[in-house]
Amino acid sequence: MKTRAINQFINFFWTIVCFTPVLWYWYAAGWGAWSWIILGISLIPAFFPDPLLRRMQLAKTRRGFERLGAKTFRKLTQDGDWAKAATHSAGSTIGNLEGAEKYLSTIRMYEKFHWICGVFFLLTALHACANGYWIAGLLVTISNGIFNFAAIVLQQYNRLRITSALINARRIRQ
Repeated sequence: MKTRAINQFINFFWTIVCFTPVLWYWYAAGWGAWSWIILGISLIPAFFPDPLLRRMQLAKTRRGFERLGAKTFRKLTQDGDWAKAATHSAGSTIGNLEGAEKYLSTIRMYEKFHWICGVFFLLTALHACANGYWIAGLLVTISNGIFNFAAIVLQQYNRLRITSALINARRIRQ
């Protein structure tokens, strides 16, 4: 129970912090035709097939993801290092091969969600700058990096690690 509460707090915190500039901009600019167009374009990643998601991978190795900040991001997220330390929980989120396969589909869902939000934040920032809201554009861009880029890096890093572990486990079984 304590772990779930900590994880919900972490999600709530980052969502409020990072969505505030986006909501502030659209409130100031007014929700009109362009906002609907941007929202529609942002939904396109929901339909990305898995091979396309794998091609959009930001690094090819664990080390590459670690250079992009995956280990730092992992400290600040739900089920992350600090959340586990605060709840004194240890170990893996995944207990067996079946759990690993299931978690890969969860990762895919989270990654698509953050691509959708990332496109929406990016187009919102561009719209803000094009309309003279430079501060809003900058804040939305920073929020995009924190909320979406970091999450996508972490999801792809986890996918790489879990896929490698599954391959090794299957080799051992044979």
